[in-house]
Amino acid sequence: MVLYLIGMIGTAVFAITGVLALRRDGIDVFGALVLGIVTALGGGTVRDLILDVPVFWIGDFNYVWVAAGSALLTFFIVRPFERTQTLLLYLDGFGAALFAIAATEKVLGLGHAAPLAVMLGVWTSIGGGIARDVLAGRQTLLMSREIYATPILLGCALYIALRMFWPGVSWTSPAALLFIFGFRAVVIHRGLQMPDVLSTHRPS
Repeated sequence: MVLYLIGMIGTAVFAITGVLALRRDGIDVFGALVLGIVTALGGGTVRDLILDVPVFWIGDFNYVWVAAGSALLTFFIVRPFERTQTLLLYLDGFGAALFAIAATEKVLGLGHAAPLAVMLGVWTSIGGGIARDVLAGRQTLLMSREIYATPILLGCALYIALRMFWPGVSWTSPAALLFIFGFRAVVIHRGLQMPDVLSTHRPS
């Protein structure tokens, strides 16, 4: 039940970021609807296709309704926030944290190994954002020097470690979620980037 709620909240948050990404530049209501749904459901759809399991939103259409409703609501009432790029980054970080935990748990629950759970947890978290940025004609966060996927990767690994050493406790999901979002929030607030030694970029 908790993970289902996390998945629904993550769906709503990512749908919101999808609309915010283009709302300022101009987008009609149909475009907002499509962009919100693709952003919210894209990563999880690819994950389920890789796992060869029924796609989650086909089995539970509530995910589509939540994504569509969040996108439309954002389109019509977001004007006070549409100039705030930082808001998009924080919402993206929160949505990524939610999706990472829900996806990692789903893969583990299907009996797959921890490395695959981490890999697909990361993909589920960033896949929708990548699709959003491509459709919006923006540089994806993954292709920038901003520390984006690293907090998700470490958070998924932390979640598995907590489950391994403290099985059955109720705070593993909140702890890993807080770690991922807290890490991303610090990165956004301080403008942190990958060091030169871990990047192909070199200062001129």
